[in-house]
Amino acid sequence: MASYNEIVAFTKGVGVRPVSFTSDDGVNAKQTYAPADPASRINFLAISSTASSQKYLQLQLHNVVSGEVASLGIITVPAGAGTNGSVPIVSGLNRGNLPWLQIDSDGNPFIDINYNMNLEMKVLSALSAGETITVTTSGGSYAA
Repeated sequence: MASYNEIVAFTKGVGVRPVSFTSDDGVNAKQTYAPADPASRINFLAISSTASSQKYLQLQLHNVVSGEVASLGIITVPAGAGTNGSVPIVSGLNRGNLPWLQIDSDGNPFIDINYNMNLEMKVLSALSAGETITVTTSGGSYAA
């Protein structure tokens, strides 16, 4: 009987990338992760905000070959999340906002994406001058 590897092993390293949204960005989407290989996994999206009011970010998948964009859900970001000491940083990978998320054997949420399927986010209403939302994404390739 054939034996299969049941553990995902990142063979090409894990990358962490922060992307910031400011008032200059308006409601334009920004790339938060672009897989370099056919098999990649997003481990976390950590979101902080200096905004004085609650904001909403749209998570979307962008097929760079066809140009199609698919919404994956809306993430709620409280005022001052992760920056004022009383509101924790927001986990963008939570089933409250994204009920379709898969969970690994350790109970951690993740998103698998293919090459040419870029993960993007955009603020649904423009930020005021001086406000910043930062999304830090961690992902890696598990292509052999």
